[in-house]
Amino acid sequence: MVGAERWRGARWMRGTLKSIRRQMRRATRRFVSEILRCGAIPNHVAFIMDGNRRWAEQRNLKRRDGHAFGFTQLKECLKWCLDLGIHVVTVYAFSIENFKRSPEEVAALMKLAEDKLNELAEEK
Repeated sequence: MVGAERWRGARWMRGTLKSIRRQMRRATRRFVSEILRCGAIPNHVAFIMDGNRRWAEQRNLKRRDGHAFGFTQLKECLKWCLDLGIHVVTVYAFSIENFKRSPEEVAALMKLAEDKLNELAEEK
Protein backbone atom coordinates (compact mmCIF):
# COMPACT_ATOMS: atom_id res chain seq x y z
CA MET A 1 0.00 0.00 0.00
CA VAL A 2 2.84 2.36 0.80
CA GLY A 3 4.31 1.87 -2.71
CA ALA A 4 0.99 2.68 -4.37
CA GLU A 5 0.58 5.80 -2.26
CA ARG A 6 4.11 6.92 -3.10
CA TRP A 7 3.44 6.35 -6.81
CA ARG A 8 0.19 8.37 -6.65
CA GLY A 9 2.02 11.11 -4.79
CA ALA A 10 4.82 11.21 -7.37
CA ARG A 11 2.27 11.28 -10.20
CA TRP A 12 0.39 14.12 -8.50
CA MET A 13 3.66 16.03 -8.02
CA ARG A 14 4.62 15.66 -11.71
CA GLY A 15 1.18 16.89 -12.75
CA THR A 16 1.40 19.82 -10.35
CA LEU A 17 4.87 20.78 -11.55
CA LYS A 18 3.73 20.58 -15.17
CA SER A 19 0.80 22.85 -14.37
CA ILE A 20 3.05 25.34 -12.58
CA ARG A 21 5.49 25.42 -15.54
CA ARG A 22 2.58 26.02 -17.94
CA GLN A 23 1.27 28.88 -15.78
CA MET A 24 4.76 30.38 -15.51
CA ARG A 25 5.19 30.29 -19.30
CA ARG A 26 1.86 32.06 -19.77
CA ALA A 27 2.64 34.68 -17.15
CA THR A 28 6.11 35.26 -18.60
CA ARG A 29 4.70 35.59 -22.11
CA ARG A 30 2.12 38.15 -20.93
CA PHE A 31 4.74 40.08 -18.94
CA VAL A 32 7.25 40.24 -21.78
CA SER A 33 4.49 41.10 -24.26
CA GLU A 34 3.50 44.10 -22.16
CA ILE A 35 7.11 45.29 -22.04
CA LEU A 36 7.57 44.84 -25.80
CA ARG A 37 4.38 46.78 -26.53
CA CYS A 38 6.12 49.89 -25.19
CA GLY A 39 8.17 50.04 -28.41
CA ALA A 40 7.41 49.63 -32.08
CA ILE A 41 5.97 46.24 -32.97
CA PRO A 42 6.63 44.87 -36.47
CA ASN A 43 3.76 43.98 -38.79
CA HIS A 44 5.52 40.86 -40.07
CA VAL A 45 7.90 38.33 -38.51
CA ALA A 46 9.69 35.39 -40.14
CA PHE A 47 11.02 32.23 -38.50
CA ILE A 48 13.60 29.84 -39.94
CA MET A 49 13.18 26.32 -38.63
CA ASP A 50 16.74 25.06 -38.38
CA GLY A 51 18.63 22.68 -36.13
CA ASN A 52 15.78 20.43 -34.94
CA ARG A 53 17.50 17.30 -36.23
CA ARG A 54 20.82 18.27 -34.61
CA TRP A 55 19.00 19.10 -31.36
CA ALA A 56 17.46 15.60 -31.32
CA GLU A 57 20.74 13.87 -32.16
CA GLN A 58 22.54 15.69 -29.34
CA ARG A 59 19.94 14.31 -26.94
CA ASN A 60 19.88 10.79 -28.42
CA LEU A 61 16.30 11.26 -29.59
CA LYS A 62 14.68 10.31 -32.87
CA ARG A 63 14.90 12.93 -35.59
CA ARG A 64 11.11 13.08 -35.74
CA ASP A 65 11.05 13.98 -32.05
CA GLY A 66 13.38 16.89 -32.75
CA HIS A 67 11.15 18.16 -35.53
CA ALA A 68 8.05 17.75 -33.36
CA PHE A 69 9.73 19.70 -30.54
CA GLY A 70 10.66 22.41 -33.04
CA PHE A 71 7.00 22.71 -33.97
CA THR A 72 6.07 23.00 -30.29
CA GLN A 73 8.52 25.87 -29.96
CA LEU A 74 7.16 27.49 -33.12
CA LYS A 75 3.66 27.25 -31.68
CA GLU A 76 4.86 29.09 -28.58
CA CYS A 77 6.40 31.81 -30.78
CA LEU A 78 3.12 32.14 -32.70
CA LYS A 79 1.28 32.68 -29.42
CA TRP A 80 3.74 35.47 -28.60
CA CYS A 81 3.07 37.01 -32.01
CA LEU A 82 -0.68 36.97 -31.40
CA ASP A 83 -0.20 38.50 -27.94
CA LEU A 84 1.85 41.28 -29.51
CA GLY A 85 -0.60 41.89 -32.34
CA ILE A 86 1.65 40.51 -35.08
CA HIS A 87 -0.73 38.89 -37.53
CA VAL A 88 1.59 38.18 -40.47
CA VAL A 89 4.14 35.41 -39.98
CA THR A 90 6.31 33.55 -42.46
CA VAL A 91 7.80 30.19 -41.53
CA TYR A 92 10.68 28.74 -43.51
CA ALA A 93 10.53 25.07 -42.62
CA PHE A 94 11.97 23.15 -45.55
CA SER A 95 14.79 24.13 -47.88
CA ILE A 96 15.83 22.72 -51.24
CA GLU A 97 18.81 21.11 -49.48
CA ASN A 98 16.40 19.10 -47.32
CA PHE A 99 15.39 17.11 -50.40
CA LYS A 100 18.89 15.58 -50.34
CA ARG A 101 17.83 13.59 -47.27
CA SER A 102 16.55 10.04 -47.58
CA PRO A 103 13.11 9.68 -49.22
CA GLU A 104 11.82 8.22 -45.94
CA GLU A 105 12.94 11.25 -43.93
CA VAL A 106 11.53 13.68 -46.52
CA ALA A 107 8.19 11.82 -46.48
CA ALA A 108 8.16 11.83 -42.66
CA LEU A 109 8.87 15.58 -42.58
CA MET A 110 6.10 16.29 -45.08
CA LYS A 111 3.64 14.16 -43.08
CA LEU A 112 4.67 15.89 -39.84
CA ALA A 113 4.20 19.30 -41.48
CA GLU A 114 0.75 18.31 -42.74
CA ASP A 115 -0.32 16.95 -39.35
CA LYS A 116 1.01 19.90 -37.38
CA LEU A 117 -0.43 22.53 -39.73
CA ASN A 118 -3.83 20.84 -39.50
CA GLU A 119 -3.49 20.77 -35.71
CA LEU A 120 -2.59 24.46 -35.70
CA ALA A 121 -5.54 25.33 -37.97
CA GLU A 122 -7.96 23.52 -35.66
CA GLU A 123 -6.59 25.30 -32.58
CA LYS A 124 -6.85 28.82 -33.99
